[in-house]
Amino acid sequence: MVAKAGEAEGKHIVLYGLFGIGNTGNDATLDVTIVALRKRIPGARFTVVASRPDQVVLDADVQVVPIRPVPRSKSVLPGPFRRLHGEFDRWSQARELMRAADCLVVPGTGILDDFGATPMGHAYPLLRWCYAARMEGKSVKFLSIGAGPAERAWSRRLFRKVALIADHRSYRDEQSKAFVTEVLKIDTTNDAITADLVFGIDLDVPPPGEEIQTVGIGLIEYHNWLGLPDPIDDAYGPYMEKLTAFCLHLLSRGIDLRILTGDVGDLNAVEDLVQRLHRSAPNCKNRVMVPEVRSLRELCVEIGKTDAVVASRYHTIVGAMICGRPAISIGYGVKNRAAMTTFGLAHYCQDIWNYSLSTLRSQFDELSLTRASVRERVVDVRQALHRQVQGHFDYIAAEIEGRRALAKRSS
Repeated sequence: MVAKAGEAEGKHIVLYGLFGIGNTGNDATLDVTIVALRKRIPGARFTVVASRPDQVVLDADVQVVPIRPVPRSKSVLPGPFRRLHGEFDRWSQARELMRAADCLVVPGTGILDDFGATPMGHAYPLLRWCYAARMEGKSVKFLSIGAGPAERAWSRRLFRKVALIADHRSYRDEQSKAFVTEVLKIDTTNDAITADLVFGIDLDVPPPGEEIQTVGIGLIEYHNWLGLPDPIDDAYGPYMEKLTAFCLHLLSRGIDLRILTGDVGDLNAVEDLVQRLHRSAPNCKNRVMVPEVRSLRELCVEIGKTDAVVASRYHTIVGAMICGRPAISIGYGVKNRAAMTTFGLAHYCQDIWNYSLSTLRSQFDELSLTRASVRERVVDVRQALHRQVQGHFDYIAAEIEGRRALAKRSS
């Protein structure tokens, strides 16, 4: 983990996040960040601290290590003492890596929320790495992150501690900053609000057709915020029933479907929806396409083959905006509405728990009539956000290189 003697000098940047878990938005955030910082900091080298190092696809010269390092020696101590020995070794490995680094950057993603995560599964490992950086005297930067909600009290406590460690905090929307201010009780006066880092991606996407002939349906396997199927507190059944009815409605109007996925965790929901549609409309099987998607770039390629998108995953909505497609959000958190509001599409948002099928149909009809003006607005805002993200990377690069006085904060 420590740099070898004779290696090229240059800034050593450690990037931390839930990378490699099959979430296209998280992995795209990492990709955009490395590309941007590499352009701005000549000679920089990167180490990525990821959830699934074996699933992170990057250049060969980028080192990838696990968020939860494997202990280097086996303990002969009994029970809980063995676990303590292992945890002490994890802290030691984190400190060793940060000792050889210049800073720890936590780029984007919903890093300060506990969606489907326990405190020990997410908030505590984040605390370990941030404290390790600070114990070694290195800066910690939270860059355009998403924050909140956090339903578990211990998650909130740990998030507060890690947010206080950071010497740079910026957020991807007003709601995230408000969560840190109002829930975590931290002074955010000097913290910036900038666009989601994914808007910094460079893509060429074809324009949609003159008429809506194909609609992208972005699924999520959502039960509740904590991600646990529950006989009482579970949104999945009603969500899928109404979404199936809407898809059948589109098929009856001669509109084809492309089923879009932004996370491998949604593949069961995709299979469920396809089976429902095949049972109810067996003659339409060849009009329901299920492309394989492994990255946000591939997701955007598939969105580029649609004329409009109805989606639940946050980064599928973001992908629709990147591609200049009008979209309707059936969201599970405030981040969906925040993104849609930025593009002037708050009217086309519903909540996954109680959305109305009739409202969804009327929203789609209205969007169909106004799609040209909506697309123009979406493209204009997307370009502005792209410039904002690039400006924010300029600022962060200047901070990392110690050129703070030359940096201009984007807001």
